Amino acid sequence: MKIRASFVQSIVTPCVALLALLSGCAGFTEDVAGNAMADSENAAPDAGTSPDAGTKDGNGLPDISAPQGTSDPVEPTPSEDIHPTTPNGSAYDIVVAARFESAKIRSTGKLLRSAAGDSITIVLEINGGCVKDGESFAYDQNFFFADSNTFAYSFRGDTLLLSKISEPDPYEADQQKYEESFIFVGGTSGKLDGIWKHSQCRYREDKMYCMNDGYDQFFKFDGDKVEYRVTDRVDYDYMQTVFVDQLFDFIGNGGSIQLETPYYYSSTKFGQERSGIVILEKTNTSVKFTQAERTFDLSVDYARYKDSLHVTLKSGDVSCVGTVRNMDDVLPGMCSDDNADYLWKSSSGAYTYERMNSREFEACIDGILGRNQND
Repeated sequence: MKIRASFVQSIVTPCVALLALLSGCAGFTEDVAGNAMADSENAAPDAGTSPDAGTKDGNGLPDISAPQGTSDPVEPTPSEDIHPTTPNGSAYDIVVAARFESAKIRSTGKLLRSAAGDSITIVLEINGGCVKDGESFAYDQNFFFADSNTFAYSFRGDTLLLSKISEPDPYEADQQKYEESFIFVGGTSGKLDGIWKHSQCRYREDKMYCMNDGYDQFFKFDGDKVEYRVTDRVDYDYMQTVFVDQLFDFIGNGGSIQLETPYYYSSTKFGQERSGIVILEKTNTSVKFTQAERTFDLSVDYARYKDSLHVTLKSGDVSCVGTVRNMDDVLPGMCSDDNADYLWKSSSGAYTYERMNSREFEACIDGILGRNQND
């Protein structure tokens, strides 16, 4: 049974907690045993037009975010090493460090180490935030929130594993708790301190599952301090995402489009088949296609995860523009009653800012198709 990604996205957005960030925000399918797994976990990325597509990211690094050449979970072996390196690993580590330096700081906090040296507690802190006092919004510089998560840690080859016992999601057939280990690369084996990149892969018991989402996450551990950063993946294929699949389905069948979803991998086969879409040309940021004798050009003009998005869909003389503006850490000047329609309470208790024109974007497409909204 396939659960529509748009339905799941509406449940998990915004994805703010540390565990949710590591697990990814994506749609889900069920395997033959009835167990749920993410869409982006059980499908390899589209090969695209480049001979290296699907095996390299924009920095020329092997892409470990999705199993290659298979739609099934990877079966790891004890000797398996997913850390793509030169013999001493230094070249990859240097690139990870450079990517970290260019990434946006999302949060800082404390790193607590157990006396036994086998577990850590990551405490990510928010200092200052947009809050609601009665019916009015105001920025409170004394607001404080800490998101705390404890992990056992170990090393496998050149990778760092952060492990904990997880609860299954309500829709999973098997409701037993399980061990989940998030896989990090880029640091030094046996040494926790350093810069570690989340590989978008994790072990669930003895099976490996991987995401292929459009952003990379980094932790820098330094004594009792931790820094968390996020950056967009270079040359990411925005045309193989939840957003494009929804857009294809919308053109043929109506419904809705979530503009905030071009960062989450999804096969677009479902939308293509349901709507009779024929792909004419494709790059990682644009696609030309036909549907019912109309020709469309879709482009992702600008995309920054948890920041801004600008997309354009053209057909004939009509251009439909979709925009998104996100701000997890709302600036004092934005925390006002004038922005009340765009301020949303987060799990921390502070408010985040999100403004998008999904309905206007959909109405513009309906105009091209000559139909009323959501017919």
